Amino acid sequence: MAAAKDYQSYLKNKCIVGYGIVNGIVNALIFMGMHVGDADITFAAGKVVEEIALTGALLGLILTWCVVPLTKMDFNKGVYLGNSEGYGWLAKLPKKAIPLSVIVGVIALAVAAPLAWLCSFVLPLPLSRTGMMIFKGVMCAIAGCVSGYVVIGATTAGVEAANPAACLLYTSPSPRDA
Repeated sequence: MAAAKDYQSYLKNKCIVGYGIVNGIVNALIFMGMHVGDADITFAAGKVVEEIALTGALLGLILTWCVVPLTKMDFNKGVYLGNSEGYGWLAKLPKKAIPLSVIVGVIALAVAAPLAWLCSFVLPLPLSRTGMMIFKGVMCAIAGCVSGYVVIGATTAGVEAANPAACLLYTSPSPRDA
């Protein structure tokens, strides 16, 4: 078995690559698939911001449901060392999936919508289907990276790999965890 990764290394790898870049590519491909028959479609500023805001909020909600069990599974397998520092405000977020997903959805919305609005001043609007696909991919990568950071930080806040009692917190989810 490989040595456990440092927490910061795990966090950067998961957030930038997995929940950022990979998520951006997947969302761009989904967008393209949804508009495969609309070659001439264009997106004005309002539609760009609306599309990104809605996607950001949904991304935060959905990503939480994926990241929490994956993070717990990686911890239990010893993939990374725990985070004993707690990361301040992240440690205060709820551990239950539903409240955490709502908060992460709001955070993703709060990041994606203003950023899309600011970008609408410099983008060559209206965006073509391909332009919107690329922009949506980039925005989803940013929102996914931020969402992943919040979820991993909240899930692992205060947990140390050397603490066997902490491992009991990261067993299979029970129905009351939802």
